[in-house]
Amino acid sequence: MTRIPEQGRLAVEDSLFDLLRVGYPDVPVMSVTKSTLVATSHLIETLVYDHDERCVLVSGFQHGRHWAAERDRYLQLGKGNDVIAVFAGQEPLAGLGVDHVGLRLRTGDPLAQEWFVLALGPGMAVTLCGLDSDAHIAESSPVREADRLFDVVWSVDPQVAAVAGQVVVEALRRSAPDRAEQVQQRLAQASQRPPTPTEAARATDLLLAGMVQRLESTRLRERQALAAASQHKSQFLSRMSHELRTPLNAILGFGQLLELDAQEAEARESVEQILTAGRHLVSLVDEILDIGRIEAGELHLDVRPLPLGPVVRGALAMLAPLIVAQGLVVRDETGGNAQLVAADEIRLRQILLNVLSNAVKYNRPGGHIVLTVSRTPDAVRLSVRDTGPGMSASEVEQLFTPFERLGAAGRGINGTGLGLVVSRQLLHAMHGHLEVDSRLDVGTTFTIALPAAGHDHGSC
Repeated sequence: MTRIPEQGRLAVEDSLFDLLRVGYPDVPVMSVTKSTLVATSHLIETLVYDHDERCVLVSGFQHGRHWAAERDRYLQLGKGNDVIAVFAGQEPLAGLGVDHVGLRLRTGDPLAQEWFVLALGPGMAVTLCGLDSDAHIAESSPVREADRLFDVVWSVDPQVAAVAGQVVVEALRRSAPDRAEQVQQRLAQASQRPPTPTEAARATDLLLAGMVQRLESTRLRERQALAAASQHKSQFLSRMSHELRTPLNAILGFGQLLELDAQEAEARESVEQILTAGRHLVSLVDEILDIGRIEAGELHLDVRPLPLGPVVRGALAMLAPLIVAQGLVVRDETGGNAQLVAADEIRLRQILLNVLSNAVKYNRPGGHIVLTVSRTPDAVRLSVRDTGPGMSASEVEQLFTPFERLGAAGRGINGTGLGLVVSRQLLHAMHGHLEVDSRLDVGTTFTIALPAAGHDHGSC
C-alpha cells in the first residue's frame, strides 16, 4: 500500500477523497446513494458509542441544515466521547454541552464538498469519505435527495485514518486556527494505540452485520408497503368493477333491444358495434379483476382431478363459429378422456379459450390448428399449434406484457392484451405453467402444462 508522507504539504489540494484515492490505490472506490452513506455513518457512530474506551468522532457534512436534525444523537454520543462536527453551512447552535468544532468551512475549501466520518480510539480506526458527484447540480434536479450518488472510500486501516485526520486539521487551520491544535492533540491521543488486525476485522464484521440488519429491515418495510398497496389495489378494482358493470350491463341490454328492432343493414351494423364494444369492456373488467385477485392471493380455486377431453371439446364448440368463419381446419389429437389433470375446471376452460382464440384470430385464412397431448411422470402437457405468421424472438419476449398486443389492434384483431397474462398467472396458481414456441412464417405453439391428477402439486 502506498504511504503518504506524514509531514509537509498534503497532496491533491487537501481533498480527503482525492488524497485517499490517489495515495491509497488499494482502497476500493464505490458508488452509493446518499441514504446508504447516511446509514453507514450511523453504524460507525454506533461503534463509537459501544466502544469500551473514550473515542474521537469527526463528522463532516455538506449543509448546516443537518445540524438541528442530528443534535440529539450527537448529545448522546458526546456523553463518553469527543464529538467534532465540521460543517460546510451555517454554524450549529451554541451551548450544546459537548465538545464540538461547529463552524463553516472557508468558501472553496475542498473539504466542504465532501461527506466524511472519522472514528479514532484505542484499538479503533475507521474512515469513511464520500464525494458528492451531484454537488453542483441545481436544487431543481429531479433526483431525490436520498438517491443522490456519492463516490465513496472507506477503510479500517490506521494509516488511512491518520491521513484523514491530517486533512481535517489542515482545513481547521484555514477556517478555525484557534481550535486546530486542540483537535490535532485529541486525534493524536486517540491514535496512540492503533487497532490490531483482530480489532480491525471485528470492526468490519460489526459494520457488515449492521448493514445486513438494516437491509433486512428495509426489505421488510418494502414488503409490508407492497402488501398494503396490493390490498388497496384489489379493493379499488373490486369497487370499480361494480361501478363499471352496472352501466355496461345497461348498455348491453339496450343494445340487444335495439338489435331486435333494427331493420336496415346500417342500423344493424351500428348496434353490432355497440354490443361488440360493450362485450370488450366487460371482458377487460373481468381480466383486470382476475389479475388483481391473483396478485392479492384472493383467487379461490377448486382444484380436483379433471378429464381433459371434455374441456377441450367444450372450448372448441364455443369457438366453432369463429373457426368456421376463418375457414380453419382443426385436428383434435388429445385422445378423448384418457388424461386426468389437477385443475379448476372453470379456470382451465378460461385458459384454453384464451389460447385457442389466439390460434384462431392470429391464424391465416384456411390455416390449421392442431391440439396434441403428452405425458411426463408428473405432468400433462396440452399443446395448441397454429399455422399463423408466427413471432420474432423480440415479440415473444413482450408477449406477456399487460396490454401489449404486438400490433394486432392495427390489423383489426379484437382483444385486450391481457388474456395470456391472466392465463399464465392462473396456471401458476394451479402449479402449472404456459410455454410458447414461435417461428416467423411457420406458426406458434402454446403448451399448457398442469400437474397430473394424483401427483404432488409441485411446479411442473
